[in-house]
Amino acid sequence: MSGKRILIIDDDPSFLEITGAILKRFGYEVLTAGNTQDGLKLLEESRPDLLVLDIMMATVDEGLQFAVQLRQKETFHKLPIIIVSAQPETEKGYARSVEDDLDWIAADIFMEKPVDPQALRHNIDLLLKRQE
Repeated sequence: MSGKRILIIDDDPSFLEITGAILKRFGYEVLTAGNTQDGLKLLEESRPDLLVLDIMMATVDEGLQFAVQLRQKETFHKLPIIIVSAQPETEKGYARSVEDDLDWIAADIFMEKPVDPQALRHNIDLLLKRQE
């Protein structure tokens, strides 16, 4: 999957730096944004192949709302999205399991932080292969 472009949107600079460095070592081109506004600009300008998106940024559900908005746009409707979150399910306020809510969450895969690099690579490769 070398050469594929991945955008990471997260308000945690250390997550952006570490995850970006890991993905670059795996051969991906990596773009990063610290908020959804900058992320949307990068999406529109750079057309990444996949998005890694944090849930909690300026608001508790900013990432979730952003993913829903992307799915409603024809341009990004099929963009693979991996949602990452540091919060356990009970603290996010979900009454059901995350897997039950993935249709509402508007993501392809949900991963908890800290994200295992090999698991992230596996999930990225899986989603990118689906796009081919």
